[in-house]
Amino acid sequence: MKKKMLCMLMALTLTVSALAGCGTGKESTDSSQGKGEKASSTSETSNSSEAGELKYYGQSAGYGLDPGNQYNGWYAVEYGVVETLFKLDDNFEIQPWIADSYELSDDHLTWTVKLKEGITFQNGKELDAEAVKKSLQHTLDTNDRAPSDLAIESMEADGLTIKFTTKSPNPAFINSLTEPYSAIIDMESGKDFDKEPIGTGPYMVKEVVPDEKTEVVAYADYWGGAPKLSKATDLAFKDNDAVVMAMQSGEIDAAYAMSYDGQELFANDDNYAIDKSTTSRIYMLYYNMDNENLSDAKVRKALNMLIDKESYGSVVMNGNGEPATGMFPENTEFGKDLKATEFDVDGAKKLLEEAGYSDSDNDGFLDKDGKKLSFRIVTYSSRAELPLIADAMQSQFKEVGIDSDIKITDDISTALKAGDYDICPYSFTTLPTGDPGSLLNSVFAKDGSNNFAKYNNETVNGLIEQINNEFDADKRNELVREAMQTILDEDAFCFIEHLKMSVVTKSTVENLNIHPLDFYQLDANVSISK
Repeated sequence: MKKKMLCMLMALTLTVSALAGCGTGKESTDSSQGKGEKASSTSETSNSSEAGELKYYGQSAGYGLDPGNQYNGWYAVEYGVVETLFKLDDNFEIQPWIADSYELSDDHLTWTVKLKEGITFQNGKELDAEAVKKSLQHTLDTNDRAPSDLAIESMEADGLTIKFTTKSPNPAFINSLTEPYSAIIDMESGKDFDKEPIGTGPYMVKEVVPDEKTEVVAYADYWGGAPKLSKATDLAFKDNDAVVMAMQSGEIDAAYAMSYDGQELFANDDNYAIDKSTTSRIYMLYYNMDNENLSDAKVRKALNMLIDKESYGSVVMNGNGEPATGMFPENTEFGKDLKATEFDVDGAKKLLEEAGYSDSDNDGFLDKDGKKLSFRIVTYSSRAELPLIADAMQSQFKEVGIDSDIKITDDISTALKAGDYDICPYSFTTLPTGDPGSLLNSVFAKDGSNNFAKYNNETVNGLIEQINNEFDADKRNELVREAMQTILDEDAFCFIEHLKMSVVTKSTVENLNIHPLDFYQLDANVSISK
């Protein structure tokens, strides 16, 4: 059966390549929909970069850069223009960035943050706590997510020290200060923040041309040392085929998130390098608990037994998927040591029989009480792998007598909110701030904004409430693992793959490495030689 499943999935690989070539748009952290493809190819046509100048495809060319403006901070951090008080390392652990340290009061309401000395904005103005206060107030006034995430009651600035008082205890407060919306800019620069924010990073904005390019140049007085690049230009392309051709011709020196088939062209060439990292982005299944069949735990467990995660990762995602156990990556303290239902076709058949399903009318499909076992699989195409996952599921379901139909929609949010689905292949970035609490509340809590499954477990609800108020990291991690294992034991969802992000570079490019969070790209250490 395993061999048969592999053959079936391999038949989908050409479609994977075709769809992957369409998915060049960015996504928000918890949204299913991307920003769409760039409208035109770049006007830059030189076949090589000058020494110290990098030309690349980073997926964000021409977007606005005001950190407070929704997700634009992600792009400004990508370009090394702005920086946050704290950042996340490769293991999603918090590290100081332009902050030096922090302390929390005994009542868990006041966070005292001290800034590093000697940091200047790109106009030469010194960074101080007052500048941080003004920048974060701009974000609180502008951004949809920041007010609830940060829940700041007041801010006090004194020299290089800023005190934040929150409205209630918030264990994830420092995590939220790693989110790019909290990047610091000079609010008194007199510049258009979306076109030319003045930050503290190693690169300054030179030009932003919508649908064409974003160009940054080195800030020689950067507090972390002079950048090794003199200039970097992120170029827009109409599709992934254009990106591949630009890489082959030498028009660009690097490309993020190249299509899977495109990567293969460079994989065995010593003139190029490919760096990959498993991210927190999960590919998963929502099961609609209002569906009579899916309310049966045996049916959900049987369906999960039909998902061959190893084959999905190696074939459907062409090696760019890491089989998942739970919602969060297994290299995190709160994602490790969990156990999920494993691939077992014979076991699935047995469970369905125990649940009362049989092919009573010999039509090839299982039924119970005169009703065929059938599901509506609804998904979307802005994440190219999702329709392929739906196709693979449908084929495997049919092998054991489960009927299904697939609908691809451009408005998945409306379908999910209306409950107009039975099973939904879906994708999230689960750790944009390194903290699991946000997604736990959103997806699994009874009244969560993304609880489209209408999942309601009193034990899980209670554990989430404890997580929201627990400041001890070890205890918090233990509570997250307990909540996730409870969810897994119920087979309430299926967590299929964590995405491996990639960047293809010329061999002359150094230190442009992939990070589990894709908004960390350019820094002062990136270099290119002739």
